[in-house]
Amino acid sequence: MKPSGHSRAITSFVLGISSFLVPALAQAQDTTFSLDRLRHGGAPDDGVGVWRPELSETPRFYTELALGFSLNPFRVEHLIEDENQRRRFNESGGAPVEAQFGGYLNAGVELFQRFGFQIMFPVTFAQTGNATSAAGIPAASDAVNLQTAAPGDLRFDFRGVPIRTADGFFKLGANANIFAPSGNEKSWTGDKTASGGFGIAPELDWKDFILTLNTGVHFRPEAEVNDFSVSHELDFGLAAFIPLRDDRVRLGGEIIGSVMVAGPDAGKVITTPLEWMVEGRFALDDKKRFWLNGSGGTRLTPGYAPDFRTGVSIGYWFPLVDTDPPAPEKKPIDPFRGNVDTDKDGYPDDLDLCPTEPEDGKPPYSTDGCPAPPDRDGDGIPDSKDKCPDQPEDKDGVEDLDGCPEDDADKDNIPDAEDACPKEPGEPSPEKDKNGCPRYIRRIEGSNEIQILKKVEFETGSAKLRTDSYPILDEVYRLLVANPEITLLSVEGHTDSVGSDQSNLLLSKNRAKSCLDYLAKKGIVASRLTSDGFGEGKPIDTNDTPDGRAKNRRTEFHIRNQTIPGGDSPAPGGSGDPVPGQ
Repeated sequence: MKPSGHSRAITSFVLGISSFLVPALAQAQDTTFSLDRLRHGGAPDDGVGVWRPELSETPRFYTELALGFSLNPFRVEHLIEDENQRRRFNESGGAPVEAQFGGYLNAGVELFQRFGFQIMFPVTFAQTGNATSAAGIPAASDAVNLQTAAPGDLRFDFRGVPIRTADGFFKLGANANIFAPSGNEKSWTGDKTASGGFGIAPELDWKDFILTLNTGVHFRPEAEVNDFSVSHELDFGLAAFIPLRDDRVRLGGEIIGSVMVAGPDAGKVITTPLEWMVEGRFALDDKKRFWLNGSGGTRLTPGYAPDFRTGVSIGYWFPLVDTDPPAPEKKPIDPFRGNVDTDKDGYPDDLDLCPTEPEDGKPPYSTDGCPAPPDRDGDGIPDSKDKCPDQPEDKDGVEDLDGCPEDDADKDNIPDAEDACPKEPGEPSPEKDKNGCPRYIRRIEGSNEIQILKKVEFETGSAKLRTDSYPILDEVYRLLVANPEITLLSVEGHTDSVGSDQSNLLLSKNRAKSCLDYLAKKGIVASRLTSDGFGEGKPIDTNDTPDGRAKNRRTEFHIRNQTIPGGDSPAPGGSGDPVPGQ
């Protein structure tokens, strides 16, 4: 029962019978409840009070320690409704909770950009306040045992991201949480029983600006302290983030709050806390695994949010799968074990590739211990590898390993003698150094890269190819047709640093796959193609200028494997090594 506070007569009447009501009130009232309304994020990409549906593509483990201070989180106007009694209560004491200094220790895992799990343990290290009872005030008769330090309710978070667009612009996350009653229910740090809830988190990511919304329901046990009661509530938060300096710095602002939706005080101003915060997140190492976060803000309503809140946190994450395994240990070569020479050619058997056939000293390999294989046309290519064993290779720099002379190797109707690019199908040109060369691509001599002279373009923030990129990919297609010895071509996507690591990585992979699909539809066998994306991980220029970022947004084509023209053995540049003569 609560005093009405509407008139002096009613107040006098209530005070007159207080001796009868106080025992009943004391029995009806509960102990305290979990006071802190900050739902600390905790994950590497989260805000302070807003969690993001941004999870790591590769499994990772993280941990964080956060410290925070709040001033006047529970004031007298929350405890006592009647203005006269509130004034008398202030004269005899003060705010039930004047200040709290506490922390959050949490650890979690993220799996495949889809699932996350986190455990968070809050602790109040120090708090000050006053009793919630006062002589002669019937409504202030609760038994509260304020401890200087006390544990909070252990929190278990389960997260998922069921919806994500290919470019990472839109994400929708969902979470569920359980609070175990490990806190002190008599000292403002815990609810009396277990509680829990669920919520969703949609997010829009423009790379240089991120907007995240949290909303959910918390089913918590009812509790009443004097004139103040709590029950089930609707939680919400809105955050905006601006990544800077290759995402090494992230600035943000948040508005967080809740609305009581059940119990005697449902929908009241005092049970509707609302506060704002600004924050800054800083990467402390090159891999951006260590992070430091600082925040501060105040309340916006008279609800039970602190007058002022500030905090700092430090965290670290590491991958659960080694993405850069160490090189295998080098094994020592067995020492020379003797001078046995079965074929008597002067090469010990331990070094002789043909220990029973004597070396004849003929090219191409005059010191391997083996006789030279048959070569009828004397062009240095063994008959077993020579596609034209009776026609000597012309050694003109065009397919000189297949054993056949060539007139038009790339079949572009321009003779090799006049073709400036004899292995790259092109168009006639009056300029000698461009005659027979493609317009948009070049094979770089001494490298396995196919140079793209005009960038492959995509729709903004998307993996959809623009039509003006088709001619570039058509030339790559013709190159592969003219060079069947290229058995594996890798299409590799790269982005600038604007946006999160995860969204950039996904976008780069999808763009490379779009190029691969185009070549496959043109007729290139799928086994000759592979694609991958590296996000912002391999820049070729600075990400601090528009020109540098434009250069970093690119698609590359690399020859990963090829056979000797006319043969079935890997060429020297196979598996990604530079190919001589390219």
